[in-house]
Amino acid sequence: MRKKEEVNISLIAKESGVSIATVSRVLNGTVPVSADKRQRVEAAIEKYHFTPNSLARSLIRKETKTLGVILPDISNPYFASMFMEIERNALAEGYSLFLCNTLYGGSSHGIPNTRKEAYFFDLMIDKQADGVLIIGGQVDMLSVEEDYRLALKKLCDRLPVVIVGKEIPDVGGIFIQNETGFGVSSAVNYLHLLGHNRIAFVGGQPGVTITKIRLDAYRNVLEELGIPFDEQLIVLSDYYVDAGYSAMERLLKSNVDFTAFISMNDSVALGAIRCLADHGYCVPQDMAVISCDQFAGAAYQTPRLTGINQHHETLADIVVHTLVNAINDIHEPVSRIITPELIIRESCGTALASKTHFGINAIQANRQK
Repeated sequence: MRKKEEVNISLIAKESGVSIATVSRVLNGTVPVSADKRQRVEAAIEKYHFTPNSLARSLIRKETKTLGVILPDISNPYFASMFMEIERNALAEGYSLFLCNTLYGGSSHGIPNTRKEAYFFDLMIDKQADGVLIIGGQVDMLSVEEDYRLALKKLCDRLPVVIVGKEIPDVGGIFIQNETGFGVSSAVNYLHLLGHNRIAFVGGQPGVTITKIRLDAYRNVLEELGIPFDEQLIVLSDYYVDAGYSAMERLLKSNVDFTAFISMNDSVALGAIRCLADHGYCVPQDMAVISCDQFAGAAYQTPRLTGINQHHETLADIVVHTLVNAINDIHEPVSRIITPELIIRESCGTALASKTHFGINAIQANRQK
């Protein structure tokens, strides 16, 4: 096995039987290369685990001042807000964005997934993006397919890549997982403080990392509070309004007793509240609600939604800053600590719920007066 420092573009060219210029074309995607030559070059790159260093990259590809953003569904409020915050931070750093909306698993509008995510990975190489941000998609699953892992590794071998999600071993790139379940713990504790012991959990898909993390937190805090865990109080569905409606309908049909529920996000909460209204229940008079993930407009719903502010704007700042550093070959510790905040509004029926955004600390301080 050759030492890493001995592996360079000349060796790749010799191994694959092509010119250095052809290797450069494969790496930067500026000029079409025949399928046979591309395959030979990629095989040599894979064999020697070749990754151009920052100096080599500057020689073989021009800086475009563009970043790729790959996400599964721009119609989802979470991804839409993340993209807007990423764009704001990227523009401040002097970069423009390529948006790739992959429709992984379909979308909220029922549009089927038509291309594998690997297609968009190759597109970012062909478009000569300086770096790539991946938010959601298959990386969010508890287990990923092997062809996805290999495609992601190939992308990380070519470009600086930051991935928001659980780390996938041996692919390279920089992974940032900000979800810890802390927000769910805060929500359950607060509902318990209000006197609720039968607390349901609705929304989220099985097999998805964020769903597992939040469910684990839900179970753990119930145990800490001495509240019996009831599997019937958990109804998984998806992350959209219609999923919230269907999850609540299933919960009501089960005839299980509950006085409060936690939803995966604001969209799920809205669907669930509509379902409750259609069955003659009113929030917060009959049911308390807290959303795990607050979106824009929560303070203008009826009732105003109590929810967890996950501070997506902070996450966007971190991922853009981390990617720009990687592009410029700057190595510094990645800040991953983002503390969610419980924002109390009307959907819990508290006396202090109002147009003002109160945090949990403000509520407790007011009670002590």
